[in-house]
Amino acid sequence: MDRCYKLKVLMIVLTCVLIPTSLIYSNGLDTNSNIKSSSIKANTVKQQKREVINITNEELLLLSKLVTGEARGESYEGQVAVAAVVINRVKDPRFPNSIKDVIYQKNAFSVVKDGSINMQPTESAYTAAQDALYGNDPTNQAIYFWNPDIATCNWIKKLNPYMRIGNHVFAKE
Repeated sequence: MDRCYKLKVLMIVLTCVLIPTSLIYSNGLDTNSNIKSSSIKANTVKQQKREVINITNEELLLLSKLVTGEARGESYEGQVAVAAVVINRVKDPRFPNSIKDVIYQKNAFSVVKDGSINMQPTESAYTAAQDALYGNDPTNQAIYFWNPDIATCNWIKKLNPYMRIGNHVFAKE
């Protein structure tokens, strides 16, 4: 009798743990309040984030490496801004249409030229790249950024920066 009782309790516990909640609510009713759960499901779907562009895991890693090098010492917002500029370029028809091609475009980023693109990305840079990928763009669609204190390209000084985040300024044209 004792074994049988323990076996029944074990079966009940396992059943409760292993049955997904979605199966319990599959009839569309919340058992506690008799409210249709479809409206709850609809709100959950609306809150899910979508990628601004589709990229591979390798491209996300490359983007995070670029952020590590270009936004070293910048705030988290500054790191997201740098990643957002790269993504904005991918979306802009004047630039190549992939993360890799934008990053390796001739003379586009100093980290490619000096080799620091090969540094291991920081966790913060990786998260910032993901945030930008999911639509966080503190630059409001900028396609250029630079540090005016150390920029060496003369043509970039002709651009009209409209905002500053940390040491970088941002421009659209």
